[in-house]
Amino acid sequence: MNKADGTKYNYLRYFKEFLKFVNMTADQALEKRIKVVADPNRKIQRRFESLFKAFLAEQKKKNYAPLTLQTIYASVRSFFEAHYYPLIMRKSDYPKGDSNGAKRANKEQIFKALNFTARKKPTTTALILTLKDSALRVSDMRLLKCDIILDYPDAEVIPIQRITQKTKLLAKTFIGEEAINALKAYLDNRRKVSRLIKPEKIARDSPLFRTWTRGKVKPMSRTNMSTLVRNAFLAVGIKKISAHSLRRYFQTTMEEANINVNWIDQMMGHELVNCRGAYSKPTDEQLEIAYRKAYDNLRIYAKIEPVRKDTPPQIQVTTARTQKNLDVAEARTMEEVKALLAEGYKYEMDFNGVKLFIRK
Repeated sequence: MNKADGTKYNYLRYFKEFLKFVNMTADQALEKRIKVVADPNRKIQRRFESLFKAFLAEQKKKNYAPLTLQTIYASVRSFFEAHYYPLIMRKSDYPKGDSNGAKRANKEQIFKALNFTARKKPTTTALILTLKDSALRVSDMRLLKCDIILDYPDAEVIPIQRITQKTKLLAKTFIGEEAINALKAYLDNRRKVSRLIKPEKIARDSPLFRTWTRGKVKPMSRTNMSTLVRNAFLAVGIKKISAHSLRRYFQTTMEEANINVNWIDQMMGHELVNCRGAYSKPTDEQLEIAYRKAYDNLRIYAKIEPVRKDTPPQIQVTTARTQKNLDVAEARTMEEVKALLAEGYKYEMDFNGVKLFIRK
């Protein structure tokens, strides 16, 4: 079974509950399944399907989340499929419903969450943008150190390579301008004097995201990270969005930017299943070029190119005019504000001295 250790553990635990429900061992269940499938009586053939449906009905009474019920469903079916006697279930038997993270976050939702966090919650802002830029799971994010920022003080794109905690596969990903700027602001905030927390001396091996426990800096836990992200979206009325939803946003955005599927899998730490040729196995340089090319799709805030001081006024083009097709646009001058309002944008917030607008 090519699954993470935690998933394997859950599969085994739920399958044991099923065996307890039918009062059989695994060998007895398989032997009985082989026997009933060969019976000419259709009702007898479907005995295990009926037992499985009764088992699922009992599990639903325990108020499990939809995702847990779906895992229970998969755990039992996988046993019989692995032994070539699969259960024949109907579509209506599959547990329905969306759990946290089941939905993909979209650009407007992320923007609204950042609007809530931008001024008073630099930790959450940096966390959301870093998860969005990198597609790392929180289990890997919590282990990052500050060296990824300190070692690349002027970088526009920073590479991150990790053996993932969940799948033990190599992820070759990156963070871009938005995450880098947010992380620098977050680290600067940690260096400041606070009434409650002492200023921190940031070192290369300091945790990138930290908590304080009895006066000591420690890496932020998976639970804390997940809670910060979920609460930021809940605060603006968006439910069923979690850190994993940002990972889904990354994958979909990369696909929309026409990045090779195998290259996306390499960035996300998935198993490379379509390596048929040399071009399916990207170099680090090729991955970075692809990431840079796709970053305009991935970013939440529109990029404003600085206007050169030596550019003649008559040929300067306002930023607002270059943002016609963007969901989120920025304005630095009154002319740009007027242009965006005329194009149907709605003022949303100020961010780092820039006025942000969203399309109505």
